[in-house]
Amino acid sequence: MKLNTLLAGVAGLAFFVPGVAFAQDAADDSSGGVGEIVVTAQKRSESLNKVGLTVQAMTGDDLLKQGVKDVGDLAKVVPSLTVANSIYNTPVYTLRGVGFYENSLAAYPAVSVYVDEVPMPFPALVGTAALDVQRVEVLKGPQGTLFGQNATGGAINYIAAKPTDIFKAGLNASVDSFGEVDADGYVSGPLSDSLKARISARTAQGGGWQKSVSRPDDKKLGDKDLFMGRVLLDWQATDRLKFELNVNGMVDKSDPQAGQYIALFPQVGPVGAELAATPFAPSKPRAADWNPDRRPKGDDRQWQVALRGDYDLTDDVTLTSITSYVDFKRKQINDPDGVASEALEFLFDGRLKSFSQELRIASSGTRWNWMLGANYEHTTSKEFADQHVAQSSVVANLGFPANSNTFFLNSQIDNYAVFANADYELLPDLKLKGGIRYTESKRDAQTCTKDAGNGGAAAFFTATSTAIRQAIDPTAAATPAIPVGGCVTLDEATFLPTSYSNSLNEENVSWRVGLDYQALRQLLLYANISKGYKAGSFLFTNASSTAQFAPVKQESVLAFEGGFKASMLDGAAQFNLAGFYYKYTDKQTRGKRIDPVFGVLDALVNVPKSSLMGVEAELMLEPVDGLNLKVGGTYINSRIDEYTGVGFIGGVKDFEGNSLPFAPDLSVNASADYDFAVTDSVNLFFGGTVTHNSSTYSVIDTDAATAKLDAYTLVDLRAGVSFADRYRLTVFGHNVFNEYYFTNAPILYDTQVRYTGRPASYGVSLSANF
Repeated sequence: MKLNTLLAGVAGLAFFVPGVAFAQDAADDSSGGVGEIVVTAQKRSESLNKVGLTVQAMTGDDLLKQGVKDVGDLAKVVPSLTVANSIYNTPVYTLRGVGFYENSLAAYPAVSVYVDEVPMPFPALVGTAALDVQRVEVLKGPQGTLFGQNATGGAINYIAAKPTDIFKAGLNASVDSFGEVDADGYVSGPLSDSLKARISARTAQGGGWQKSVSRPDDKKLGDKDLFMGRVLLDWQATDRLKFELNVNGMVDKSDPQAGQYIALFPQVGPVGAELAATPFAPSKPRAADWNPDRRPKGDDRQWQVALRGDYDLTDDVTLTSITSYVDFKRKQINDPDGVASEALEFLFDGRLKSFSQELRIASSGTRWNWMLGANYEHTTSKEFADQHVAQSSVVANLGFPANSNTFFLNSQIDNYAVFANADYELLPDLKLKGGIRYTESKRDAQTCTKDAGNGGAAAFFTATSTAIRQAIDPTAAATPAIPVGGCVTLDEATFLPTSYSNSLNEENVSWRVGLDYQALRQLLLYANISKGYKAGSFLFTNASSTAQFAPVKQESVLAFEGGFKASMLDGAAQFNLAGFYYKYTDKQTRGKRIDPVFGVLDALVNVPKSSLMGVEAELMLEPVDGLNLKVGGTYINSRIDEYTGVGFIGGVKDFEGNSLPFAPDLSVNASADYDFAVTDSVNLFFGGTVTHNSSTYSVIDTDAATAKLDAYTLVDLRAGVSFADRYRLTVFGHNVFNEYYFTNAPILYDTQVRYTGRPASYGVSLSANF
């Protein structure tokens, strides 16, 4: 798309598709209107209209009204945020078309998640983030200077509801038409003059919604079995020293989602007879299939402790320490192939341990604010998968023994960083701001594909190695027999069996500069230029040769953004608009490579050059007391500017001109809520939310037609009654028009599946506060 076309679109969207930063904070404006918006996007509390960044914020009450219960649900209310499920049940977040699709537990995201500025460095760790929330802030664009590398797309910062000065308690409970029961509650109050506590908990049970295509009478899949809890302690040790302790944990035995079988791509000849005879799934949201002898089942367990300390060195200077340790375990039975036969199934076992420490000193003043800090992170991860492929083409045509191999990936990661951030009032109403962060990162990896202990894979790869080596050199001696249980991955240079070890040692400097101009009391103009980085990564996969394990190196993005925030009609309206342009170098993405024995296999690749440009706008209105209207949207044009690689269905091709995955051109979210009194103590309310995403692709290969994610529009409705501002009864409907849509369409080995969204559901919820 030409630049002048985009600029014309910006002008058009300014009038027709508003949306940048939904926000409603607890700080109410007594004069009515949309209220003051308070965020901590720069690690200090500020009115959003004074912050020259693109931030979308919602209170916990807003999230409750719209049925947002976890990070994945944010995609319903945040334009340009998409959430895709991976075959190992690890979520992939993409914001403004910037994301990273990888299955490994230890793969850093491009959109980072925080809770009270405490990092949840990997997507698998965010399960407890949305528990008992005061508000959530979605920061769009590179956030590397304050939130570290791996935030090239943005950062999501949850602010937990804090302990209260007086006793308070609350309960929320709901049940829907699939039988899912979801309940959460809290108790909060003082333990002494200087110590306050808040205890929160949530459980979700039942709700299976997926139906087996081949066994209609089988038990439905999709049941929740979730428990989580958190204890917060706030201690005011002295007038200048305070501590905040967060201890939380989770046990999640919910069913992983099964895939919907939509395409067959045999890699090395015909597949097994059972798979060949399996019809594709119908285009219905609940249709899926899985092996009844290996039913998908999850078992995630996590605990975390985080301690924050703030010491006021002077009235204007504060020293802050944030320490965190998180331990995560996952055991799962995954059946991503979408069929009842054994085409591709995994028994997965993984563990993550991550420690982080941030120390910073910050000063706030009337003309300038500054911050200096350092950060350290140490993570270890171990992942193991037992693979089952009885119906795959390698078994049917190459004589590969079924259920004979496993694979693992062990990683050790150390990140060191120092950073600085400041803003200075050059002139009245004109502020210069900037930040810089130096990061040094080291990642060690050990991985290989192993014989499962039955000798089948060992014998197969011993013979394969001998055949390849003697085809190159007829005088080569036969490959020594691979021991039972040994590594069978072949070295890409010698074709002898080996384990794979490698290191990524990377360093980078993220930075940001910008100007904020308060043109009028209610109009802020801003412009920013920033550069961000995302660390390199290794692939977790079943590899035939070490070439498939080649890591992707760090990516970088140079981002330009400008916009305005305007309060209008005496505070009854808020209109925000921003335009942005990203220039990428070495964009990380999921790709393919051609193996001479096994066909087209997964790989991680760097796209040398790609770009993205777009516009976002938002309008918030309160035309009459009690009626709140919000509409927001994002228009994006993404493009691969330079990359030649392997197509997802085979063959080498030039990808120039293709779009980036999970980057719909248009994302729109609109909501309306009306609350009015019928007596002094009784209010009625009703509202709804509309979410629209245009079509996109789950891969960079737009010739893979089955990888297209069609456009969809979702409508949620709600209505109810509240009593004395303490009790609220709500009836709700999600996806009330039963839209058939899907969020991912991964191309696996031999098969392709879709991950569909939930169909229409209805329910009732009750909230009580004491």
